[in-house]
Amino acid sequence: MANYFITGGAGFIGAHLAKALMKRGDSVVVYDDFNGWLYPTALKQARAEAFLTEAKIIEGDILDAKALKQALSFSSFDAVIHLAAYANPRRSLEAEELYNQVNVGGTLQLLKAATAQGVPQFLFASSSSVYNDEKTPFSEDSYPLHPWSPYGASKAAAEVYCAMWHELHGLPVTILRPFSVYGPWGRPDMAPMIFADKILSGKSIELNRDPRQRDFTYIDDVIVGIITAVDKKFEFEIINLGRGEPVNLGDLIVALEEACGREAKIIERDTPPGEMRITYADATKAKKLLSYAPNISVAEGAKKMVAWMREEYLPLQK
Repeated sequence: MANYFITGGAGFIGAHLAKALMKRGDSVVVYDDFNGWLYPTALKQARAEAFLTEAKIIEGDILDAKALKQALSFSSFDAVIHLAAYANPRRSLEAEELYNQVNVGGTLQLLKAATAQGVPQFLFASSSSVYNDEKTPFSEDSYPLHPWSPYGASKAAAEVYCAMWHELHGLPVTILRPFSVYGPWGRPDMAPMIFADKILSGKSIELNRDPRQRDFTYIDDVIVGIITAVDKKFEFEIINLGRGEPVNLGDLIVALEEACGREAKIIERDTPPGEMRITYADATKAKKLLSYAPNISVAEGAKKMVAWMREEYLPLQK
């Protein structure tokens, strides 16, 4: 049995990861501030009630060095899995300093705390937003990184700190770059849930006039990739976690229409600033190092997500 410290453990990926680790017999401490920046804290609290009843939950801020030190001294951890972050590229355009402070400064605080406590492994959840869409598919050896949003820039900067910390202090670091993760208990600020919610409620979807594609990756597939990376214990690696199959947003809407049993109402709009044309993972490295083989299609994932929304999410909004 291993013991893991997960920041952002009440978030979408974090809660699923904690549940999967505990299901196989591992022990988990969740560190989360339950902030309501992207969506109401009620969803995070509901995740905690559904997923984290067997985990120790510590409510705290990753910028609080004293609180981090105290939390990490709670037990002897086999790894820190750092998922806490302010997400959403578009929202970052209105809060550049906040995203830099939390995503970069918070990562540095956690690297320092993990080293001070002698934690032997550090996993950092970066993002596909560190890339730009000038060359596809997105490969881990792309350099220099040229993100299009403050969020992407903050993740790229945090990656540099992780690499530097590994070189200076010998801390084994694995950087994972997930691509457009969706599914039950997901983030309501992301396209799959936004579109599904509007279809179910009969509201109009705003869709860019020029086509956009996203490498939608189902939550269960991402969790398998993260756990495999944890178990492999790399000295230093950067690995994409995506299907490698970009999907037009229009095709996502068709899949959601089928899952919802209703037609979407669509209004075309100009593309907002900071929005990438495509995200497209080169999954070669993940397949080689992690035997990564995502198997949930967007059509199947949409059905699972919509079923959860009807049963759990929509009642939570009333």
